[in-house]
Amino acid sequence: MTTYSQIAGVLRMRRVRVIAHRGDSRHAPENTLPAFTAAAQLHVNFVELDYRHSADGVPFAFHDEDLDRCTDACAQWGGRKIPFAAKTAAELQSLDAGAWFNPRFAGTRIPTLEEAIEAICAGGSLPLIERKAGDAATFIELAARRGNADRVALMAFDWDFLAACRSLSPKLTLGALGEKELSERQLDQIVSIGAAFVGWNNEHLTKAHIDAIHERGLQAWVWTVDDPRRAEQLIDFGIDAITSNVPAAIQAVVAAHPQASGPRI
Repeated sequence: MTTYSQIAGVLRMRRVRVIAHRGDSRHAPENTLPAFTAAAQLHVNFVELDYRHSADGVPFAFHDEDLDRCTDACAQWGGRKIPFAAKTAAELQSLDAGAWFNPRFAGTRIPTLEEAIEAICAGGSLPLIERKAGDAATFIELAARRGNADRVALMAFDWDFLAACRSLSPKLTLGALGEKELSERQLDQIVSIGAAFVGWNNEHLTKAHIDAIHERGLQAWVWTVDDPRRAEQLIDFGIDAITSNVPAAIQAVVAAHPQASGPRI
């Protein structure tokens, strides 16, 4: 079982960490148990997933605001742009979330956030959870109920949400997400929240950003990098963790790069 000491150990690693984006999403339907299990089998450090709430307040692992792309909701209920948040947990669990990706995954369901966390931890990786929608109290209660508060990292673009989580859980590992320019004022805010890392868009992250993040005692994590050459460049810049849709390829880059192991924040 993953413990707080293990997540703290991974955060202190001297090697660049590799994060599987929405699970092993090139080989299984994103944000599903098969994708999470496949990613954990690669021995990645973190398995990233998204979550949002059902109409009756149950957190589920799911990325999009609507159900159209990754389920059979349109075929089952008719119409288009069917909001995820408009459906109850029972309705969401009736959907097929695998056949769109490949017929062999037909019958795969949308997992609850609790199921996703348990599957990732059971596989030996750590859950890196991106909050898409939902209140702080519900997440903290869910994590505490199963003893997961010390086994997960939580990140969000909504920094007020992160601050609310910090007030409810002083030990929770937090990450502030963003893109485009990263200012000194933003870094001040991230530090005040008590975040451990900054997760920034690959397209906008520069060496100057990484240096500024490190100067604040924070870790620099990046999303989403599939090009090995860009991964190599970011390792040269001093990146601490790389999120990818092709985690095995990025693991190979990290294993071969002479600067991927060394002093890190």
